[in-house]
Amino acid sequence: MSSTAAVKGEIERFLKSPNPEVVCVTGAWGAGKTYTWQAIFDRLRNQREIAMQRYSYVSLFGVNSLEGMKSAIFENLEFLVPQARSGFEALLSGGNSLFKQSKQLVGVAGAIPIVGGYVAKGQPLLFNTIRNQIVCVDDLERRSGISVKDVFGLISFLREQRGCKIILLLNESQLEADAAKEFSDYFEKVIDSKLVFAPTPADAASIAITSKDDVSALTREFCEKLSISNIRVIKKIERLIAIADLARLSPSVRKSAIHSMVMFGWCKFDSGANPPPISYMRQSSLSKYLERRGSKEKPSAEEARWDSIISAYEWGTLDDLDAVLLDFVDSGVLDADKVNRCVAQLEAKQDRADKLGKMQQAWNVFHGGFADNKNAVCAALIEGFKASFDVLSRRNLDEVVSVLRELDRAEDADGLVSFAEERCEADFWADDPFERGVKDSRIRQVLAERQKAATPAFNFEDDLITAAEKMDRGRQAQLAKVPVERYQELFEQRTGDRLGRLIHCALDYRRIINASDDEQAIVSRAEAALRAIAKKSRLNELRLQRYGVTLDEPASEDGEPKAE
Repeated sequence: MSSTAAVKGEIERFLKSPNPEVVCVTGAWGAGKTYTWQAIFDRLRNQREIAMQRYSYVSLFGVNSLEGMKSAIFENLEFLVPQARSGFEALLSGGNSLFKQSKQLVGVAGAIPIVGGYVAKGQPLLFNTIRNQIVCVDDLERRSGISVKDVFGLISFLREQRGCKIILLLNESQLEADAAKEFSDYFEKVIDSKLVFAPTPADAASIAITSKDDVSALTREFCEKLSISNIRVIKKIERLIAIADLARLSPSVRKSAIHSMVMFGWCKFDSGANPPPISYMRQSSLSKYLERRGSKEKPSAEEARWDSIISAYEWGTLDDLDAVLLDFVDSGVLDADKVNRCVAQLEAKQDRADKLGKMQQAWNVFHGGFADNKNAVCAALIEGFKASFDVLSRRNLDEVVSVLRELDRAEDADGLVSFAEERCEADFWADDPFERGVKDSRIRQVLAERQKAATPAFNFEDDLITAAEKMDRGRQAQLAKVPVERYQELFEQRTGDRLGRLIHCALDYRRIINASDDEQAIVSRAEAALRAIAKKSRLNELRLQRYGVTLDEPASEDGEPKAE
């Protein structure tokens, strides 16, 4: 049994026993002492398993006198009956509410100068009602102006004279020196049993996060991985994750976002664990390494510890969503629009990766063995393409169709091409000058039909620019057929920057070593037009030298000038 389980078991025994006693539970701040006590108390209360029927909870935070402590015990008195809507239990629940209201009226009356004097004189009578009940005294180390000796004296009185059960919750390590000495001196006389509450990270995560949904499970897992044992820190992280509404994200993006949020929350809130500052997390491990190497500085012992924790947590680099979530944790202000944009980009990227993975799995059936499983291979390739078509290319289709035809599945091959023709977007069929030639004749037929239907009306001037800038082979084929006279006419009619752009686009193909026939034809016609313009005057001849065009005719392969 873990120490946490032992403490929980002792608290249950304490609540179920009618015998007066004093139990002390000590543990670090944020360990979950009060949280665990309240959770067990509420559960047993609802199950009607608590031995006594009255209860007071008092925090000594700010309490500066013994009378103040007594008043707090009375003012927080409640009857342990479950809330109900009808019957006798409803009557008792109503009485509990009425009693709470009456105590509030006593407090208000105490603030009225004359009336307050009478109330003050009546406080001993009110405290006289405190007997045969459970009292939880919390935050002993945070008291103000009241000694530990006086607190212990009142606790002892309640047990011995009033038949009460008292549980004392504190962080013993935070008692000042004098208080620690009094605690030690009177401990044996007052405290019946002492429990040290030191939950493991797994215990702390389970105590703080009780829900069973996926977000809660991931939050527990990552809190445990960072060894977070402060329950208040875990609850703050859980709250921020709920505000960011990470449950709505796709599983992979959700897991990554929660992984980041837990790290950011730990850095921001768990000062007692000495985590790296938020600013340290903004810099990647690689950039820190390069910076240190450049400056020839070694990481400090603290930085080495941080780096070790970050590495064990399998931390990578910040993506755009991480950066937005980091700002949220640091500032407490959530930019929902930025989060949504980053999530959309990440999920689209993940969707693409998932679909490409499905196609790769299909090819694994083909490449993954030598079994006689033609039907399985063909089915995998067809289904893989259909499941991923919106992230694939014509080349991918050509590869699948080629295999199908080689395996005598022509009908399936034609069906897959028809599927692509019907379902794939225009970009799938768009001209790509850098694509390898498509082998399948059926795909080439569809491609030709698509490109013919998409070919816009020819505009010589505009298409001369577009063909060069976009390497549009369709427009190049049309430009290669334009007579030299139209090139000359266009050049002579344009001036300034427009003229320069047209000439540069027409001659741009000269830089291509393996220019196509159409590209060579465009250059030839443009140069011929420019030579004709140069011959009209010495001035034009000088102007065209900047384009590398001379009056000499280009030589043919036999050394004779070429005929245009």
